[in-house]
Amino acid sequence: MCERTKDMRFPLPSISLAAAGAALLLAGSAGPATASANRTVRLRGFEFKPHVVHVGVGGRVTWKAQDKYVTHTVTSRGKKRFKSSGPLAEGKSYAVTFRKTGTYRFVCTIHAGMKGRIVVR
Repeated sequence: MCERTKDMRFPLPSISLAAAGAALLLAGSAGPATASANRTVRLRGFEFKPHVVHVGVGGRVTWKAQDKYVTHTVTSRGKKRFKSSGPLAEGKSYAVTFRKTGTYRFVCTIHAGMKGRIVVR
């Protein structure tokens, strides 16, 4: 169905707001498997932020230490492992490129409550 608008001479197709919304949802529903190839995790407030990150195979995760006067580590734990960082003081960063699918868990060995995971698809 077409409707004629007051300001235009050409008819425009009528679409409902519901149909337009559904189209937008479908376009943006690719999910975690198509997450950005490069992600950043902040070490701040004695937390990894975000504490769960999704990347595709070949994705790179960079951890950036942002706590003043505090040192952290990024230490791999669990079945799937990656090379762990050494101590990271404020302003320092550490990056890992993930080449295999799986869930990679990590902790700060200095602060027991700091933990997170990387999901690679």
